[in-house]
Amino acid sequence: MGSYEDIGMSAYSGTQRPAFERLLADCRAGRIELVIVHHVARLSRMDPIEAIPLVTELLNLGITIVSVIEGEFRKGNATGLFHLIMRLDQAHNESKLKSIAIKGANEIARSLGGFIGGKAPYGFRVIRENRVNPADGRPVAINLLTLDPAEARVIRDAAAELMSPSPVEHQAKRAGQQQRPGTLGFVCRQLNVNGTPTRGATTGKLTADSSWAPRTLERIMRDPRTAGYSAEVLYKRDDHGRSTRSIQGYEILRDGQTGVPIVAHPAILGPDAFWAVQRILNGQPTVSRSRPTPSLLASTGLLFCECGSPMKSNSNSAVTAKSSYRCSRPAGRTLPGQHALDCTISKNALEGYVGRHLFALIAAAAASDGSGEVLHEAIRLFNLASMTPESAALSHKIQADLTDAKRQLSQLNNEHGKSCRRSPQQTRILSARIEAMAQQLAAIHPDPAPTLPIKVWLGEPGADPLGPGSWWRNAAIGERRAMLSLFIRRITISKSPSGHTRPPVESRVRIAWIAGDNQHRGSRG
Repeated sequence: MGSYEDIGMSAYSGTQRPAFERLLADCRAGRIELVIVHHVARLSRMDPIEAIPLVTELLNLGITIVSVIEGEFRKGNATGLFHLIMRLDQAHNESKLKSIAIKGANEIARSLGGFIGGKAPYGFRVIRENRVNPADGRPVAINLLTLDPAEARVIRDAAAELMSPSPVEHQAKRAGQQQRPGTLGFVCRQLNVNGTPTRGATTGKLTADSSWAPRTLERIMRDPRTAGYSAEVLYKRDDHGRSTRSIQGYEILRDGQTGVPIVAHPAILGPDAFWAVQRILNGQPTVSRSRPTPSLLASTGLLFCECGSPMKSNSNSAVTAKSSYRCSRPAGRTLPGQHALDCTISKNALEGYVGRHLFALIAAAAASDGSGEVLHEAIRLFNLASMTPESAALSHKIQADLTDAKRQLSQLNNEHGKSCRRSPQQTRILSARIEAMAQQLAAIHPDPAPTLPIKVWLGEPGADPLGPGSWWRNAAIGERRAMLSLFIRRITISKSPSGHTRPPVESRVRIAWIAGDNQHRGSRG
């Protein structure tokens, strides 16, 4: 059971809805059987021509849609489906008329100097004020931007640090990299150390635990509205052309005749300071924009620090042996009970340790004729990955129903020994149901299911599965990462004990395998 919310996002606008997309993915993967919404309109306000295939897909997956207001909709109920289509059409038309009205009101507000951007940018807050519409003389309530003193101070202090870096007698090093005053990273570290809250920490629900990061601060410092300019936010678009919530940049609105930027509200930074900051940011790329070289364990959703933060790759191109995985917790932030300073581990040592123990598990399973819960689950995941998404979702659902039916049958057989009168009849019904589902699975898998290439992975008997000429050594990094995801659920790295500069890697690594509670933990040294 889970909750999916796209707070502050319209189901009509066509913008990307991450939580809604995650809901659809979970439905297609067979993890959801029931979707509950307050109104059907919360599900979609798209044109019915676009919404109907989506709703039909959910119903064909066996998912029941329950609206608190309008009732229940499921496959096979023609009347309910017709009512659902009518409600989707009604919701779309309501949103369409509302959109037209809002656009008209926005044009009036903009002509009166109002703020149309929705949520106030960092450094500002929104106030309401009544002004007179010159077209008809009627009062109009509009939103205006005014300074937020605490947030404005953060922007001014950051600008001051960028333009006049602080003198530091002994520059501390973090993960082998020197802290540089006058950079976004230096400012973010100071903000986190001082406990300065982000906007998300003060107002957000999902971002209440957020910290300062260079990319976020750069976006704030590049916002022309900090200089009082009227500007529009430019959002990135996904592969389908839909607007996302990721900001790509800003466009300063200018006077149509003179080309001078329009000043719409009080400024946090004067124009000279704002443009000086832009020149510094353009000349000092404190945030790397190049695509990092993929590493084996980073960005896989498998590798975590003991504090719960993902580990990221910290590559050393000059000396490969010095490359490491490092805790991604923002600099300067430490919560009670968490490790202080950094948590890093040698990349070569960790990858070798994980690889050795993975191949030891595979070799042991192969020697015992493929038995073992971990290997069984890995085969199931491998088979699902070999199927189309639609077939995989259907197979997942049938397999879940089949497991539940077998559990019920086992329970009834145990009760039958206690002379339960209804057990024989229920046993026959469940047995027929199990047979029918087995046939359905056979229809989905008409060909023999693919098996794990264990012999290819292990190589010749006695050969080193990680050594020269091995599959592991020659495989592309994507293939190795896919293999790891079949067997490993999570890898947790603990910080080196105090006073130990190079403790054994096995004392710091805990591997949780994909099935059950099986874990491998190195002995503490």
